[in-house]
Amino acid sequence: MKKIVPIIIAVLIIFAIGGARYRYSVNKYRDLDYTVQKYVTSGLFNKYKLYKVDDIKLSFSDGDIAVMSVSGMESKSPHKNVKYKVFLEKTKSGIWRVKNIYSAKL
Repeated sequence: MKKIVPIIIAVLIIFAIGGARYRYSVNKYRDLDYTVQKYVTSGLFNKYKLYKVDDIKLSFSDGDIAVMSVSGMESKSPHKNVKYKVFLEKTKSGIWRVKNIYSAKL
């Protein structure tokens, strides 16, 4: 019994820390700029991945749907400047999700 109590306490602490980190990261996705920046600069199989974001502009938003223009340097060689239109949708919990990305002319 004495060996089980520390194990249970350790497991509870790990779950508490994991839950706090999850809530913190989900709360960040309520910000449009953070969502777009994170999406276009990360991901292993993301074909729209940018090495560096130069400019993010909000083109349209009605509170539930948003369109943002993103320009920056492509992560693939040769690192040319590209511009994308990012379409986002807000979930019921207030988190922005990327629906589509389209290439736009510079």
